[in-house]
Amino acid sequence: MTNLLWYTDGSDDFVSVYRVNWLCAKARKERWEEELELVASEMDWTVNCFEYHERMWEQRADEAKSPGKIAYAWKQRSTWGKWAKTAKDTFGALERI
Repeated sequence: MTNLLWYTDGSDDFVSVYRVNWLCAKARKERWEEELELVASEMDWTVNCFEYHERMWEQRADEAKSPGKIAYAWKQRSTWGKWAKTAKDTFGALERI
């Protein structure tokens, strides 16, 4: 959408003020769009990180020999899995807004 202020003769000082305000608003909008894109990516990265750690602890549990290490690994796996599920549920609800 083009703004009609760009097509005036420029003799009025108010036109310059409007142009500056329009450019500031446009820059603010673009920064907001970039921020939304970054936040969406960060939400994905968070879920991926939690799921990665869940898989790593499951692998460690499978490789562990002693019962104590196995129990600790499964506890860690459970914790990371809960965080991944919570993050998915929370971020999924935010994406629907």
